[in-house]
Amino acid sequence: MLNDVRRQLKRLQRWESGTVKMLGIVELFMTGMLLTAAVYSLAVGEDATVFAWPGLILLIPSLFQCLFFHTGRTMAPALGILFIAETWLIGFCVLSIPFWLYGFTPVDAFFETVSGFTTTGASIVADIEALPSGIILWRAMIQWAGGITVVLIFTFLLPALGVGSSGFVSNEFVGSESDTYASRITSRAFRFFETYALLTGVEIVLLTALGTGLFNAVCISFSTIPTGGQLPLNDSMASFSVYIQAVTLVFMVLGATNFYLMFRALFHKDRKSLVHSQELRNMLVWFALCTVIITGLLLYQGGYGLADLTSPAARSYLWQSAYCVVSAGSTTGFVIVDYKSWPLLALMFLIVLELAGGMSGSTSGGIKMHRLIVLRSYIAGGFRRMIHPNAVTTVRLNGQALSDDAVNSAISTIMLFILTSVCAVAVLTFLEPGLDLISYVGLAVSSITNTGISVGTYSSMDSMAVLGSSTKLFMCLLMWLGRMELVMAMMMFTKNFWTDVRLSLGSQHNLSARRPLSRPPQRRQQPWSYLHWPPMRKEQKVVLFGTAAHRQDPEDRRVAGLNLIDRAHCHLGLPVIALVRKAVAYGLQRPEVLVAELQGL
Repeated sequence: MLNDVRRQLKRLQRWESGTVKMLGIVELFMTGMLLTAAVYSLAVGEDATVFAWPGLILLIPSLFQCLFFHTGRTMAPALGILFIAETWLIGFCVLSIPFWLYGFTPVDAFFETVSGFTTTGASIVADIEALPSGIILWRAMIQWAGGITVVLIFTFLLPALGVGSSGFVSNEFVGSESDTYASRITSRAFRFFETYALLTGVEIVLLTALGTGLFNAVCISFSTIPTGGQLPLNDSMASFSVYIQAVTLVFMVLGATNFYLMFRALFHKDRKSLVHSQELRNMLVWFALCTVIITGLLLYQGGYGLADLTSPAARSYLWQSAYCVVSAGSTTGFVIVDYKSWPLLALMFLIVLELAGGMSGSTSGGIKMHRLIVLRSYIAGGFRRMIHPNAVTTVRLNGQALSDDAVNSAISTIMLFILTSVCAVAVLTFLEPGLDLISYVGLAVSSITNTGISVGTYSSMDSMAVLGSSTKLFMCLLMWLGRMELVMAMMMFTKNFWTDVRLSLGSQHNLSARRPLSRPPQRRQQPWSYLHWPPMRKEQKVVLFGTAAHRQDPEDRRVAGLNLIDRAHCHLGLPVIALVRKAVAYGLQRPEVLVAELQGL
């Protein structure tokens, strides 16, 4: 019975487009979110139409895309990156509709959605508790969905489209000892989802047992694990007991921990993977060091001495510092105290914590701890070479030497974060004149690191509603850039990226429309049989090479093509690489271009 249904559904798939089909799956997931919120609102007697109508309307195109499109050949990397951006854009637009229907302005609805879906946590709502419970639950669901979006895209959707998983996840999981795992990432994708859901469920149970109530427990848990920040109460976590705060602190640390390490600890019983992780040890030591420093600054500001270290005030400062440090370092954004009156140096430490972020492979934002470890090792190696010029140094992480590409990627990402933050501060000074410097820095860093809590004028418990529309839209851009880890987002603003997109789309069209090459009957079993044809001019060989290479897998055509030149003994030299790329794009449709350029070699 089930097999018959599968065959019938497969017959409906008339068109080939992996991008359209996967976007349909994303839209179907969002439809489920909308209808779930509609059912809850209907059950509690609130207006469910703000969720029901968008959900029912979105159901039609999502089912059409899922049923009538199928995934075909592999997707070029440029198209894969473009697909990620399309997923975020569709999510921002669709998930903001309930806010707009409820009464938010379009800009405010978009800001609230982008902040939640990127797990930033900043809000334009001044009185959260005055909102209907359905809207509050919707804010929590958007954050939870945003937390697993990265997992779904990088471990399931892109491999399902045929994009090489190792190329897309190596930047994120470089510090997690997951090279072996990356090769099997498609078959284990749902293990991440199980880990994510398991942590959320455990926190819901613990918070409910401690007296938060089921609704608050769900909303808090849906914001803690994805390291979001939008909570159901105006004072964030300040009104809850210290035991409830302690539970959220533990799960904030877990949300900033590498999900692959937790996957091994939970499902493979490999507890040593967490203990031996250099990145985890450095993150915990960094949190502890900042806690001690900020506590000392608060005690000094309050006029306390060494004799008062065991006083209730010292314990209170220690707990407030520890909670705010973990919240900022994990980029969650929970607070238990309004730290506007804290010393300036303590606020600067919070900004640095937000920039540093959590571990690789987690839902936290920021630079990530493994990149800072790489930078520290790189600088230490530079000092060692200055003292011993003939010494051979390597950058190591978890005892393993890193390649130059990995080191360059880490350092370039760090520089991009710093440079983008400086540029963001300059733009904010133009959009919002009249603020002090610490407020500009706080808004820029909290947005680009997906933390949400700022310092200065717009501090821990303040609303962003009074900001101008242009400022809100610019902060939305910063949130998206930070969630895309800057490098991948910056690629979309380059000419080469869109050239690759155009060539990839054109090559797919040409491949489907081109007839296969005719070959001698005695050589059909050899894929490169035209090498044995009668002698021909060099430009003819290049043209045929481009067409034959184009019929290969898109990921392998260039490497195989260069090997072919060596076997053919064409002696064309390295400049032929440019002709190879054009041959791949044009095939036999534009041979005069290849001939003209070959004559100039």
